[in-house]
Amino acid sequence: MTPEPGPDFEAVKRLERELKDESPRGVVLIAASMIEELLRELMLARLIPNPSSSDTLFDGPNSPFGSFSSKIDGAYRLGLISNKFCRDLHIIRKIRNDVAHQPQSFIFEDPSPKNRVESLTKSHGIFERSPNWVSTKGVPSLREQFLEASSWMLFYLAAEKSRIIGITERSLEFGYITTLDTTSGLPEKP
Repeated sequence: MTPEPGPDFEAVKRLERELKDESPRGVVLIAASMIEELLRELMLARLIPNPSSSDTLFDGPNSPFGSFSSKIDGAYRLGLISNKFCRDLHIIRKIRNDVAHQPQSFIFEDPSPKNRVESLTKSHGIFERSPNWVSTKGVPSLREQFLEASSWMLFYLAAEKSRIIGITERSLEFGYITTLDTTSGLPEKP
């Protein structure tokens, strides 16, 4: 059995550098959008390929996986992410919704996003498990905590997509192949 590749921390650092100069609003909107798209790709990798150019599961106003929330829940129910990862993605979605309600003046230090980022940080526990790093570098800002969580989550989703085993299309059920012209009810062998 081939061991799984280790995390590509350079990819995480590149993403953090790319988002470094973005406004708080931009950081949240870009990270949430990237996560939502990777969830879609992860789900598509698992599902039977759609023969149409339009996918009614994801596209359109009544699509079951059209919203970020439904993609998160769908990925969990398809066994693609853990319940803890699911919960934390919902926290990121709620932070994105905070941005929608305060588009001009969003800052991580406002009570709602602050509580959510702290909850997210406590949930994954990376800084808590890294006391030497924290004592050397200091406690990260709320923005840095959000970036850390979203970047490792993005990395994980991208890496997981390559490991997904897709569902294969089922063979036809017996009612589509049976005949009443034989005594067994099944087609005769040639």
